[in-house]
Amino acid sequence: MEIAVDGWRASVEDWDAVRSIPIDQLPPLTEQQRQVAKKLGVPEPDYARSALAGERTQVVLLQRTERLARLLAERIRAAGLPGEIVRVVLRTFEGRFDVELKVDGKRLPLRIDEDIVDDYFDRGSIEAEERLGRILERALAGLRQ
Repeated sequence: MEIAVDGWRASVEDWDAVRSIPIDQLPPLTEQQRQVAKKLGVPEPDYARSALAGERTQVVLLQRTERLARLLAERIRAAGLPGEIVRVVLRTFEGRFDVELKVDGKRLPLRIDEDIVDDYFDRGSIEAEERLGRILERALAGLRQ
């Protein structure tokens, strides 16, 4: 199963965490990063902080994507279908997860709003759980036909 995050962003918490890092403890920029910082007119230490905050958030986003993949795989098993999750990609700029399912040799793309997943994982929303269930149910119904 492929798990990926397309794009990046940094959370407020990660920005706060990197603001206090002394300049001499920031990771060195690559030559390409230096060029981008220069073109943008951003001081190198600020650019390094931005990159570091983004990396920290990427880890969290990747973990969330993996959790969604496991949840969907469990739901497919619970439905008694011989299927698998082929790919789950979080599209950060679009605010959605793109999922590719494979059941009985058929492939089906599925899109799930990131807000629904956030509501489910972060707030334990019953409504979000029901919405996820309906999304998956409709996708699986399409594969059974």
